[in-house]
Amino acid sequence: MRRVDLGPCAGLLHENDPERCVVVLPGMRYTTQAPLLWFAREIAAARGWSALEVLDSLPEGDDPFGWARDRARRALDRVQAGEVVVIGKSLASAAAGLVADRVLPAVWLTPLLDRTRVVDDLSRAARPALLIGGSADEVWVPDALADGGLLQVVQLDGLDHSLQRPGQPGASLDALRAVATRIDTFLEALG
Repeated sequence: MRRVDLGPCAGLLHENDPERCVVVLPGMRYTTQAPLLWFAREIAAARGWSALEVLDSLPEGDDPFGWARDRARRALDRVQAGEVVVIGKSLASAAAGLVADRVLPAVWLTPLLDRTRVVDDLSRAARPALLIGGSADEVWVPDALADGGLLQVVQLDGLDHSLQRPGQPGASLDALRAVATRIDTFLEALG
């Protein structure tokens, strides 16, 4: 593992297969070291994928959506692998248009489905995309999506925007395991 320069922030490159790489994008207040993204990276590593984590937090006063798109662009420009998969949390879904334009598969954890631009960008995915959200998350509006057959939408009952069940750590761990299993299955299907 080594640090790489992404311009205004650093990345952390976990080197495995140089031809396959996941790009892990943080949310607004959800870093790549938080459980969902941490285990997504671990799953990819167990399957032999390299991973590039974006190590950054939204600077105060920055446009959140512009920040998310910029960090995604910088990370994707840095990756040299032939097969790239994006894994992003929440605000990272603002980069769904960039991912669609680059014809990449993606995993979006709690994407902002209450935002028209995000929904439109997700709906034009040109490669498979896994979207996971919780029924108790106010930004999770899966009925807004126009699915062209490439979106795998998974709703977990009673989970909030962190894909947790507040006040129930055991149930939250079960949810984390369910999310990890879905991500593993998705990566397995990609080969």
